[in-house]
Amino acid sequence: MKLRNFKHFFLSAAVAAMLLPASLSAADGLSVGDLAPRPETAVQVQPGDGSLDKLTFTQGGTPVFVSNAPEALYEGNRSDGSDVVQVNTTLYRDQMNGSFRFWSAHTNATKKKVAFYMHVKNPSLSPVKLYIKRKGYSSGTSADPVTSLKAATEQFMKLPEGIGGTLLATIPPKGSYTLSYSTSVAPYQVMNYIGDFRAVNVKTGQSAAVIVSDVVTNNGVSKVNEYAASTRIAVTNGDDYRGLLKHSARTVDVKLELTPEAPAKYMKVSDSVPYAYPGEQEPLMTRWSVEGEPLKAPVEVVKGSKKRGSYWFTDLTYKFEIKNSSGLATVHTLYGGASRSENTGYVHYKIDEGTLHTYSFGARQTRVISDSTSFTLKTVIQPFMSVPLGLYFTAE
Repeated sequence: MKLRNFKHFFLSAAVAAMLLPASLSAADGLSVGDLAPRPETAVQVQPGDGSLDKLTFTQGGTPVFVSNAPEALYEGNRSDGSDVVQVNTTLYRDQMNGSFRFWSAHTNATKKKVAFYMHVKNPSLSPVKLYIKRKGYSSGTSADPVTSLKAATEQFMKLPEGIGGTLLATIPPKGSYTLSYSTSVAPYQVMNYIGDFRAVNVKTGQSAAVIVSDVVTNNGVSKVNEYAASTRIAVTNGDDYRGLLKHSARTVDVKLELTPEAPAKYMKVSDSVPYAYPGEQEPLMTRWSVEGEPLKAPVEVVKGSKKRGSYWFTDLTYKFEIKNSSGLATVHTLYGGASRSENTGYVHYKIDEGTLHTYSFGARQTRVISDSTSFTLKTVIQPFMSVPLGLYFTAE
């Protein structure tokens, strides 16, 4: 992600006071909630034939509408002198059917305040009811994305997933509805919105197809319908992360064994292809080119030679069964930066449907999240976070 430099500057100061002495280890009597150094001697969980470890990803949830390009929005004021305009336009548009997730994360790099709208068009001859099931929103006071987007992640994870939702509107045949989800984002602020929605055909009670457009303006709402009907959408800045994902969720069954030879193990969370576990990632698909031209058929979003995957705001439910054959008494699970990385940031999680916890971690740091050998972990990776993160399992 392009704004990673802001993250490292801001978080380095934020976590400096929390650093533990280098001598601290698992043997010093860690408890759940403690900050701990990353277990550098942990070996990676490697499922496969003959392995003691088993790991299975099952994809689920709903399709996801992703709007994160252009990541930073300009209006003829780019440092390279280009005259590109990325406001008063649609940022991404696609057809959604029934239940879907919508998330939009952008930085206002223009000189004016901007507003964001989710425009929903009903293309059918029957009225459609649009429901919202849960949401999260934040708009920061600076261009630092990681800290300002923490609030949206917490809001979203605190709400029950729900099935029905709250009625937003009944959209008439061939009509539309505009959700003003972010009304005033000042220059150099970051905005993030995440919501789960459901579109239902009033006559049949079945899932309905709707055309969703993510629109940004600095001239109010009067022309949103016009922008949502345009034949082109915004040009991106080369970092193209906009499109659709098929699944908003993963359920991960993890069975691993700690042994005298390997009393500490780790697994990466949201790693990229080809390093991801089987079933962890899926390709992001777009219907538009980086120039904002429509494509004849959806294509995989690629940056350089790397396919863009489903890293951010995926509901991850890990079901752990840990066998402790190490001869040591206690097992701890830790969550934080990935092995051999310098990532800093936040982890958001629930253990066994309990309270939501949010912690910041520094380079090579983790948090102790459980001392059980059988438990469920629910987590998401917030946008703008460096991935992968890491989960560690240590016997002491």
